[in-house]
Amino acid sequence: MAQSPPAPSPAPSIEDRLQVVEERNRQLAEQLERQSQEHDAEIQELMQKFWTPTTTADGVDDALGNEQTGVFEEGSLLNALEAPVPDYTEGMFTPFTPAPGYPGSNTSGSGRQSLRARFGPGFQLQTPDEQFSFQVHYESQIEGRVWEPSRDNPANSGFFLPRQRFFFNGTMTKNVEYEVSINRGVNNINLLNAYLNFHFDDTFEVRIGRFFTPFNYDQFAVSNYWLLTPERSLFTTNLSLNRQVGAMAWGYLLDKQVDYAIGAFNGSRNSFESLHNGVDVVAYLNARPFQNAESLSWIKFLNLGASLAYGQQDQTPVPATFRIGAGSPDTNIPSTATTPFLILNPGVVERGDRAFGTFHMAYFYHSLSIIGEWQFGHAGYAAGANPSMQVPFTGYYLSGGYFLTGEHIERRTRLKPLRPFLPLNKDETRGPGAWEPVARISQLSIGNQIFEGGFADPNAWSNSATTTELGVNWYWNDYLKFYSFWLHGEFGDPVQFGPGKFQKSVDMFWLRCQLYVLIAATASPNHSPALASPDFPRCG
Repeated sequence: MAQSPPAPSPAPSIEDRLQVVEERNRQLAEQLERQSQEHDAEIQELMQKFWTPTTTADGVDDALGNEQTGVFEEGSLLNALEAPVPDYTEGMFTPFTPAPGYPGSNTSGSGRQSLRARFGPGFQLQTPDEQFSFQVHYESQIEGRVWEPSRDNPANSGFFLPRQRFFFNGTMTKNVEYEVSINRGVNNINLLNAYLNFHFDDTFEVRIGRFFTPFNYDQFAVSNYWLLTPERSLFTTNLSLNRQVGAMAWGYLLDKQVDYAIGAFNGSRNSFESLHNGVDVVAYLNARPFQNAESLSWIKFLNLGASLAYGQQDQTPVPATFRIGAGSPDTNIPSTATTPFLILNPGVVERGDRAFGTFHMAYFYHSLSIIGEWQFGHAGYAAGANPSMQVPFTGYYLSGGYFLTGEHIERRTRLKPLRPFLPLNKDETRGPGAWEPVARISQLSIGNQIFEGGFADPNAWSNSATTTELGVNWYWNDYLKFYSFWLHGEFGDPVQFGPGKFQKSVDMFWLRCQLYVLIAATASPNHSPALASPDFPRCG
């Protein structure tokens, strides 16, 4: 007999369904709460392990670092964010072992240290013990030149970038300073400075590498960003040694009333490497005899000194073209932006003795700057295989400037206007900036031997030039400076500007904008050569 199918179960009521849903929600909520508690515990464990909040001067915890000191302590949030990341390479590589017969290194790895960061001007990172620091600085110059006569003049008018430079410098322990800087020149990027400086004492330091040689005041004692005029004197821009590779001892004597430097350098001007076996010996001396005489405050910042350079040369001549409006013997300013007054014949070389000397005077009192220098010397030139002949050089310059807006200076260095045109501090009121009218006369003469020896054509060129410059420097704030100048050049004889066209004089209107987020390298609060001495720059 067939069995009848079981009776269907009654459908669950709405109340039963709600109870099931509520039970499931309760289980999910408990699960989420357990996971949240476990996550909070893990975070707390990490925070206790890696995050030690610092405390500001007013007692307020600042887990992101002390805002007043700029210090990120070891164990701070920065390290907490990095520490949990696993080292996926751990155990994958065998430890390094030296070659048989060579002992292993006994150098222990240095522990991590916190850093202090600051800006003004330039960016600096420094350890709290001041043993290690790293600075980044920037210099930019943009200018316009308008030459007259505008036609048939070998110098072109236009816009140019004389200097675009990045400086990386600092300390590796307090006694070892370094600098590496790069420069954007004409169609290239090259090394500017690269040196180590061993600071044994303020009275004796040793610098090795590539840097400005200690020759003549307006190159060695005044960095280009603090010049009275846009560029240096005719003698310096055409004949100075500029940067060379070598070693130099330098320092301060007699309570920093005397600056000295003496060094040996590869003999090629503005060189990266020696082009021959010659080496230049270069020396510099500057004294401020009345620096500590309080009763003679009006001559307290009178500087007197001399410099000399001697060496043997056998190389392609630098410069092969003597110019006005240039920046250096191997100038960053394109040759099309300058006016030549003498060009050496093809095949001419520098050969034989080269000896240069200068005597300088610099005077600073309140708003007044006066700088002058007498420059002289000789160099050997030869045409092909012919014997060399000594060619004498003489030159001078005298420049002066005065701040109409009341700023007082003790040397040519970074200036802070009393009332900046673009204030950097919210508490400062906007003003006219700093205004400094400037005048300079500069002259360079080359002996007639340059023509008598067949080194240049006397029918096309002049062996002397004189420039007169009038202008004004306008400092907007600590970083921005504008030069506005008129330059008038006179040649000893008419200079060939084109076939059958000669010119006895030339004029140029010069406008330059300069940004210098730059300061001398600071090894420690007790050692800042650029600040300790009115005349020693740290960067060229």
